[in-house]
Amino acid sequence: MGDRVLGPYRQGQEVELPLWIATHFVQMGYAKFREEDQLTLNTLSTTHYKETLPGSRQIPKLAKNFYFQVRRLIKELKALEAKDRAKGRDLDKALSLSRDIVNIRIKKIASLSASGEQPTELTSNLTAEELALYQSIRSSIDAWKRDILGREAS
Repeated sequence: MGDRVLGPYRQGQEVELPLWIATHFVQMGYAKFREEDQLTLNTLSTTHYKETLPGSRQIPKLAKNFYFQVRRLIKELKALEAKDRAKGRDLDKALSLSRDIVNIRIKKIASLSASGEQPTELTSNLTAEELALYQSIRSSIDAWKRDILGREAS
């Protein structure tokens, strides 16, 4: 592949490859992603349920590659919808659930960022993307507080 020599591999053998190569092999039909690395509409629904539990201010732990999996699921559902219009409902549901999960988690992250504390047990449940958002919001809030209240406010 390109200037890389891969293999030989046996059928059924599990191999770790760079994502772009793995994706290409899957698209060509030579490979498939592991089931546990796949996000399904059911798993997305379960994640949504956990996020929307009443009174839950906790941030449930997600797979470290959750947002990548969401993007891949949506891309796959768009491709299926192009072939079969009936699959449009699955795509709409995935988009709706994904938006809800993202919006709920953003609110929780913003609240956590504004609290002034840095509880490691809560931030440990954030994905890398969410941790970057948390740090950015927290930095903005700290700068704003210093501007408003003076240097000793932090």
